[in-house]
Amino acid sequence: MYSRNSFGSYYPIDSLIHRLNPVIKLINFLLTIILICISSSIYVNSFVLVLLFVMLLMSYVPFKFYLNSIWSLRYIYIIIAFLCLYFDTEMVECFVYLIKFTIVIQYLNLLAYTTSPSESIYGIEKFLSFFNFLYLPISKLAFKINAILRYIPLAQGIEYKTFKAASSRGIDYYHGTIFGRIYAYLKVHSNFGNLIKHRIHEIQECSELRLFDLKKYRTNYRTNRVNYNDIFFLLFHVGLILVHLIESGII
Repeated sequence: MYSRNSFGSYYPIDSLIHRLNPVIKLINFLLTIILICISSSIYVNSFVLVLLFVMLLMSYVPFKFYLNSIWSLRYIYIIIAFLCLYFDTEMVECFVYLIKFTIVIQYLNLLAYTTSPSESIYGIEKFLSFFNFLYLPISKLAFKINAILRYIPLAQGIEYKTFKAASSRGIDYYHGTIFGRIYAYLKVHSNFGNLIKHRIHEIQECSELRLFDLKKYRTNYRTNRVNYNDIFFLLFHVGLILVHLIESGII
């Protein structure tokens, strides 16, 4: 049965990762992206993947939810492997690309599962507040960025429900041959974009009903304090980058 929490929507449970400050979560994610971008070592990327695996377990979110996202993106993994083969990329380097892609996807899933939409917008607002001197519409940008970060989980959920609905009309995607799946995808793919846009508009309308105003500064009294756990995770991510830079001879 389809679960609304199976594709990256917020999973309400009490865990250490849930209680982390949303601003610190966002900074840690950016630090992780920086680390995997500057490092091409399979050992560094594998170590980051193991640490991310530990954080996934600490989130207390059922691990099958994270595995579902990998399975739903299996064709992208196949495409990456095919491109590596086409361009005569070494096997180790191909594994590094796959590990990096997995880290990005699973970290985004971790943020989506452990951070509510309102806390996500709050965290992005606080992060973008450093650019107030540019007179940017911070609140509006935060809402848009939050929608972009949740686009993949939202698209996965809509894709699943669309294929299930199409199977009742004789267009079976999950139990057909490869050509049958291509036919089913071509039949329903035009509806994906419209359904996703409609869902995003629904989220925006719900935010307006909850008195969310893009033109006003927001705060969140439950999560605006930085505790020792936030500092530990932040220093740990910074330490990983410093260790890599020292070992690489850059520092």
